[in-house]
Amino acid sequence: MKSLWLVISVVLAAGCCRYYDEPDDHYRSWTDATIVFMGDPAVDGCGWLVRIDDELYYPVNLADEYRIDSLELQIRYYYDPVEYRCGRGGTRYPSIRIIAYKMDTSPAEVRDLLDWDSVPMDMFRMDSAYVEGDSLHLQISYSGGCREHEFNLWKLPPNALEPPPVELMLAHEDNGDMCEAWITEWMAFSLRPLRERGKRETTFLLRGSPEMSAYFGEFVYRY
Repeated sequence: MKSLWLVISVVLAAGCCRYYDEPDDHYRSWTDATIVFMGDPAVDGCGWLVRIDDELYYPVNLADEYRIDSLELQIRYYYDPVEYRCGRGGTRYPSIRIIAYKMDTSPAEVRDLLDWDSVPMDMFRMDSAYVEGDSLHLQISYSGGCREHEFNLWKLPPNALEPPPVELMLAHEDNGDMCEAWITEWMAFSLRPLRERGKRETTFLLRGSPEMSAYFGEFVYRY
């Protein structure tokens, strides 16, 4: 059986990557792709597919955080030998196995919070978060669709604990958007402002959605 080797995660200047095990052959360079939802398989739909050059493929290992209809990204993949059949007529699609994801998101930087009163806290939901290289990647969802929404990541002032933890908080300005479409998207923020001289890593706490009293999680930024 051919051995598997782990692709080392890197962050490119224009985006972010997440990697999975890759075989020593049958892989491809970065390819533009679109995630599409073709209906619930329980009612004769075809589920989640990937469109590449106007052709549809079934991704056997599509990660949950990328299951967003019409999401445009880049992937590396290889062909899986099992053909996928779905729908009432048994439509056939070739299968692929994705080994890496990349989205062209230019990261904004963490900003120091000086005035609580100036921070908008309109509702949103934080779905996923991970650190990749110098960036924090967040998947968030919110209601809207008629106006531009603004998100900023703030570093909170030190609290009374000793030593005080590094705390980050995402702020949301919906600009009065009253529309009710449910929108899910990824965004990236540069963590470079968190670097400290003489240290190789910084641990930080991430506050979750506005209605959450608990932290979304604790993360480590290594540099």
